[in-house]
Amino acid sequence: MRKKILGLMIILLIGFILTACKNKPTDDQDDLDIIDQTYLLLMEAEDLSGMSQKTKTVITSDGNLNLPTSYKGVTIVYSSRNKDIISDEGIVTQPDTCWIESRDQQGIPKEDFVGLNDNWPVVVDVTLSYEGQTRTAKLLFVVAPAAGFTCNKYLG
Repeated sequence: MRKKILGLMIILLIGFILTACKNKPTDDQDDLDIIDQTYLLLMEAEDLSGMSQKTKTVITSDGNLNLPTSYKGVTIVYSSRNKDIISDEGIVTQPDTCWIESRDQQGIPKEDFVGLNDNWPVVVDVTLSYEGQTRTAKLLFVVAPAAGFTCNKYLG
């Protein structure tokens, strides 16, 4: 009888030890999981909101880029580095100058380079926010000078 009770107690002791050693998430781990999920949502907002698709073509007309300002609860804020061409709200105004004059390495204008550097690169900084977490990104747009404009004056 003693052997049975002793065996039962050993089994119970092993059961308690195994239960106590079970990997339970801590509050810190729960916080990390929430941060990871939030970060993934911010990345998804950046990818799936269509922002990156707008940067793959040369913009050849004035107008609104219709940049999204929210996505699944994520707030998206834009800050243009050249507000005269693309405003913070995504409104495009084509410039009446070319970006830089195309020159060869000696600094002499070359006919072979006509139109090469007429288009303006415009960087727009993006801040995505969700539940106190933020992610930043940069968008690079390329804007052509106004239609019919002959690039005979350059700024750059």
